[in-house]
Amino acid sequence: MAPYQVRFVQIPRWLAALAGVLAVAFAVALFLLSITVFLVLLPVIAVAGALYYLFGGRRKQADVRHPDGVEIIEGEYRVIETERKRSDRR
Repeated sequence: MAPYQVRFVQIPRWLAALAGVLAVAFAVALFLLSITVFLVLLPVIAVAGALYYLFGGRRKQADVRHPDGVEIIEGEYRVIETERKRSDRR
């Protein structure tokens, strides 16, 4: 006995053609929807980007203390290790 059995189902040609036509119509509708959304959003995004470039966002001013653009972070550092931990590392 075979481990699996193949069963063929016959459908009418007109039903297969109808399924193909519906699949193509769905693909075309999806394509047109995506193109429409792209064409509507593209100008909105372009205008928003131009406005942000011209008027938005803070621009960093050159710091008088660091003319080369080098930033120095200052702080206080404290070592908090015990002698036992130092001996464990060796």
